[in-house]
Amino acid sequence: MDYVDQVFEGGTVSLDGNNYTRCTFRNVILKYAGGPLEMDACTMERFAFQFDGDLARGLHSLHQILGTERMLTMLRNRAEGRPDAATQP
Repeated sequence: MDYVDQVFEGGTVSLDGNNYTRCTFRNVILKYAGGPLEMDACTMERFAFQFDGDLARGLHSLHQILGTERMLTMLRNRAEGRPDAATQP
């Protein structure tokens, strides 16, 4: 589903399979299981993530393998476009 110029306030918003353009997310839980998602020019204010399905299981496995600090470093590097140095021994 396509959402344009919408304000989501309170409650849980399921992200999988949706496209969001110029939307505002305020005080919401963003639920994501790893499915298709497009976001463009959106604003996030006071939000939390709830991971589900295969994505949640994969993140849990990475946490068990890497531990908290190495996993956070890997995610930061990925977000900043740097190599995944955190996964190197």
